[in-house]
Amino acid sequence: MELTKSEEPLPGPAVALVLLLCVSGMRAETARYSAPEEAERGSFVANIAKDLGLTGEELSARQARLVPEGGKQYLQLNQPSGDLVVRERMDREELCGQSEPCL
Repeated sequence: MELTKSEEPLPGPAVALVLLLCVSGMRAETARYSAPEEAERGSFVANIAKDLGLTGEELSARQARLVPEGGKQYLQLNQPSGDLVVRERMDREELCGQSEPCL
């Protein structure tokens, strides 16, 4: 009995299943934190590692990072500790102008 290689492509549902199995171990976490207006540089905001149930080493291994929506990076992540701290003072009027509410 001779085996031959099939040249037919996988059907759509089979491809979807393979992709689902490949990415099922991956996930993205989104978190939102707030800091008091004009908090001093270095002020503690939250411990992201603790909130996500991870260690600082796991944050580093997963290459955790902050992605600002604007041009300035107001917060800083200390990967070894998981602490989120104020990097630059935030001014409400500069960020939001006269819009209410300011989020």
